[in-house]
Amino acid sequence: MSFPSISNEKRDEGLRKARQYKTQRAQIKKSIKKGTSDFNIFFIKGNSYSDVIANMKLIDMIKSIPGIGDIKARKVMKSLNISWRKTIKGLSKKQKENFKKYFKIN
Repeated sequence: MSFPSISNEKRDEGLRKARQYKTQRAQIKKSIKKGTSDFNIFFIKGNSYSDVIANMKLIDMIKSIPGIGDIKARKVMKSLNISWRKTIKGLSKKQKENFKKYFKIN
């Protein structure tokens, strides 16, 4: 299987967009750590964050909460029956509801 060749402009555009998303995800994690962001914002469809966080791993978002490290984040994920590999867009409706209940999100 071979990949289709793309122009340098398309490649550069894709790389620029990836860097932009990575920077925005880092800012989101930083704002969660500082307590200036509300989790509820990230679960509203069609908001300005939906494209940025869609491929973000849920465990990374949980680990950005003050006082929660890797081990505690994995325990939380296990208690919610969510794989630690799950991305935010990959969560089922029930998993989102359980996550919101656990962290007391409206």
